[in-house]
Amino acid sequence: MKILICGGDERFVILAGMLQAEGHEVCCLGMDKAALPSGVRRVSAPESADAAVFPLPAEKAQGMLNAPFASEPRTALGVLGDTGETPLILGGKLSAKFRETALERGQRVFDCMQRPEFTAGNAAITAEGAVSRLMEASDKAIQDMKVLVIGWGRIGKLLLQKLRGLNADACLMSKNPEARSLASAMGYEALAPNCGRALMSSFDAVINTAPAQVLGELSALRDSCILMELASTPGGIDPQAACDRGMRYIAAPGLPGKYAPVSAARLIYGAVTNIFKECGFYE
Repeated sequence: MKILICGGDERFVILAGMLQAEGHEVCCLGMDKAALPSGVRRVSAPESADAAVFPLPAEKAQGMLNAPFASEPRTALGVLGDTGETPLILGGKLSAKFRETALERGQRVFDCMQRPEFTAGNAAITAEGAVSRLMEASDKAIQDMKVLVIGWGRIGKLLLQKLRGLNADACLMSKNPEARSLASAMGYEALAPNCGRALMSSFDAVINTAPAQVLGELSALRDSCILMELASTPGGIDPQAACDRGMRYIAAPGLPGKYAPVSAARLIYGAVTNIFKECGFYE
């Protein structure tokens, strides 16, 4: 296969090498500043290919292509429009406009961030990366910390498990009564958002995984409490409020690509190759 990789971070540089090593012809657009693997071709304009792989997520603000290694900015739609007869488009967190445009062009579109083989592994790396960041930020051992995890999604569940494995006093906060009941049955202390100031003042760290504000006011937390945001913008912790209180605030979106880019690239590789197989490109 000929595969065009359009932008992306270090994970996609590694992905290019993985695909090239498998015998594919790989060319990369928007990676002018990246050290590409041997055998991978750098291109300055989109080319027709069997498949075009866009970043995860594909777009930044105002629809710009997510391409940190690019010398000049491009829109994701502009790149898509120049992919010629490429029949297959892959990417992550694709906007409705992007998907509609590709479909109108007769291209098949797949969102890798909705693939279970990617989402579960990505959540596990995110949880591990969050624990690592917490270790770096704190002057306490994890086993001596009381940590509040907000949200009972994939990341929240795995994060609680990893913290417990290191003997932390790990607690859940969730608006969902069913989530709290299940967490409690699994042996975690499970709190509602209105749990009271005395409990809130006991935490050494708060890690948010929920894509909405659950925590509310920060005034009940001790000044030394470490705040970590894992959710995408706008997140669930107000960074300005944290700054006003002089609290340690860690914005940590996109942890897999920063903490473990090789492992994160393997997840993307697995999702991409499974899609290729499903589309009949190879056995």
